[in-house]
Amino acid sequence: MKKKIATVTPTPTSPKRRWNTTKLVGLVVSCSLFMAFEWAVDHVQAQNSEDKGYLDRFTYQDETIDRGDGFFDYRPEDWDKIKCNENSKLDECEGYNYKWREGINWTITDNFCKWCPDDGSKQCGRHHQSPINLLREFGLEPGTHENAEECIDLHWMKYEDSFCSLEELIDSDAFTIERHGLRIQQPITVFDDYADDNDGVVDGVRLNCRIPGNGSRFGRIDFSKGFSDWWYLSHIDLHVPSEHHQEGKQYSGEIQLYHFYSKDYDNEMATVSVFLEAYEDAVPYKFLDKVICQWRRKEYNTRLQCGMDPVDSTYPGCFPLFRDRKLQNKGRQFGNVRGRNVEDETDDALWDDDDDTIEYVRIPHNYKKPFKTVADIFYFNAVTGRNSTLDLEDVNYDPAEKKDWAAWIAEQSKKMKQEEELYHKLKNNDYGGEHSDEMHEHYRKLIMGDEMEWFNYWPLIGVRTEYYYRYQGAATIPPCYGNDTQGSRRGTNHWRVLKDPIRIHPRQLEELERLIRERIAPPDDVVNPCQPDTAAKVSPEGRVNTARPLMYHSPESHFKTFCECKDWESKWPEDRAWCLMTDINQRFYEKPYNFESDGW
Repeated sequence: MKKKIATVTPTPTSPKRRWNTTKLVGLVVSCSLFMAFEWAVDHVQAQNSEDKGYLDRFTYQDETIDRGDGFFDYRPEDWDKIKCNENSKLDECEGYNYKWREGINWTITDNFCKWCPDDGSKQCGRHHQSPINLLREFGLEPGTHENAEECIDLHWMKYEDSFCSLEELIDSDAFTIERHGLRIQQPITVFDDYADDNDGVVDGVRLNCRIPGNGSRFGRIDFSKGFSDWWYLSHIDLHVPSEHHQEGKQYSGEIQLYHFYSKDYDNEMATVSVFLEAYEDAVPYKFLDKVICQWRRKEYNTRLQCGMDPVDSTYPGCFPLFRDRKLQNKGRQFGNVRGRNVEDETDDALWDDDDDTIEYVRIPHNYKKPFKTVADIFYFNAVTGRNSTLDLEDVNYDPAEKKDWAAWIAEQSKKMKQEEELYHKLKNNDYGGEHSDEMHEHYRKLIMGDEMEWFNYWPLIGVRTEYYYRYQGAATIPPCYGNDTQGSRRGTNHWRVLKDPIRIHPRQLEELERLIRERIAPPDDVVNPCQPDTAAKVSPEGRVNTARPLMYHSPESHFKTFCECKDWESKWPEDRAWCLMTDINQRFYEKPYNFESDGW
């Protein structure tokens, strides 16, 4: 007798549909096999990714680029697709240019990038993404505008220099040309063997900037309200054009000074940001000239390592292209290759006595520089399992410097005004009112630009204002650290964006763009060693863009405000003159800067 096969009673919405258990079981088996197959594929892909590394990167191009090596350079809209094993392979992730996993007792656990464009084409709800458009209405009296928020800060951001001299930064190879922009790193040495760490603090790390009798001290800045301890300077990035906008205006560039908190507290970091704007009648900013020359030095040394000719272009007042003996000697340990004949006026020791050739440096791809950013050090200690921390020397915890800051700032203001007068007199009297490279170099010599004292917080001098926007956001390159945690500021990048731009000359902007546009990857690059390699979007006219597109502001998480005259009295004479304007509309919109301008 045949057993009757049970049937599934048809549903009211599909009275003719009938399934038997055999088909149902078959379907379940098929689904299970398919899921197992999918798991196997994913597992194999993950294994392949582990084998090949994590070489996805980011770009500012409009389209994601398939590099043909199994990896991608993702456009800004797709930065969230950059893959990395944050648990154990973070140091191998090419897409994370700096790895804020290294903060004191906190680490990157994910790619936090989201695409929340300001044009409204996509909504992603509450978020912390940066950059955003900064509006003066944030600083209006609360209750007078829907976006107005009280500035709770009570004083300026006081900054004190690190013990790093320019010479120490140069010796440490601190000036680098990254795919996303230009960088100045604070130099730290990491020791594999504790026995080599002879600075008196046996923790495997050392800040390579020391003053005899005083030890080392990080550059540090004091934020008002809510932060009772110092923020320490890690590195400086420069983007062109600016990433943040002010009242819809995008500036020629933006300098971002990244800091880590000196205490184990809430996984936070902070960035002080300064705009750059090129004006035809502007005086070349002397500190910017100084760092441009160091980035040109880095460019020259990279091309030397790769056996390439120096660039044809010059820049006013920069050093002659001499050989770097330290770099040359460093290369010899890896085995040099013979190169073409290059004139060298100063380093005869590099020449071979028997012929007219000179040795070029060829560094293998697995060679890593002997220092990282301060943030990298914390990560290094974490992944090596040493359970050690960067025991900052006592000088880092000293009280603020006893210094008459008002007098010092007044002196800086007076000196810059005198230099501006000198520049215009020189240009008009000796060069027919025209700026030229010859005139630019002449001016640099007159103000002794090469001899002036180095100051690691140089952007905060040139901007000549204490007033700023503040908001809670994220880093502007992957992994976009700044995870929005509702109800707290944990995992936040605290932004302070100064209201005025540093005025620079178009010749300076031209050189900044060229350095990024013509970047050559260093010999130890794992993707394109010794090849042209920039993340920048470059226009047919050669203009460079390394700015992440604007994100829309999220009122419930960005907590934006604008701090200005009503909140504290500035020590800059330029600020105090600006604050004399009592008409808020005039001060905020018609004359928004400390210098003469017709609006924005």
